[in-house]
Amino acid sequence: MSVITDVLGNVADFKDRIREQDPLLLNSEERASPHMLGHTEGGRDLRISMPRGTELNDGDVLALDGDVAIVVQAAAEELFIVCPNDALSWGVAGYQLGNLHRPVRFREGAMLTPADAMVADMLGRLDIPYERKTMPFVGKRYGSHTGGHHHEH
Repeated sequence: MSVITDVLGNVADFKDRIREQDPLLLNSEERASPHMLGHTEGGRDLRISMPRGTELNDGDVLALDGDVAIVVQAAAEELFIVCPNDALSWGVAGYQLGNLHRPVRFREGAMLTPADAMVADMLGRLDIPYERKTMPFVGKRYGSHTGGHHHEH
């Protein structure tokens, strides 16, 4: 088994060169780990050793096996979709989630964070609207922990 040490690009970059995809299903914590052993949906065993600070993203191509792309697929997770109503609520929600050291991804009009009883209580007390949903934890990241691999998806 060879070691994968770099991302080849996004699956969209290879659309004319691949016939099918073999997904490597990873949750957000696994995508943030630069070293792992993985197993694709198609049965391929992978050994991954990326540079420190690398985070794998949904759609990253890790390897090509002929015309089959081995592609990272973000797994569905239990999340809160936080949708503050005004600028003050956005600031308060962002401050509180940061103060709790909660991971956050930003999307148009919402923040995503893992579902957690403490966060639900805090958002409820602050009267900040949110909903619970099972979906991939993907979106824009900001902050000091975003080093390494960067490109837009």
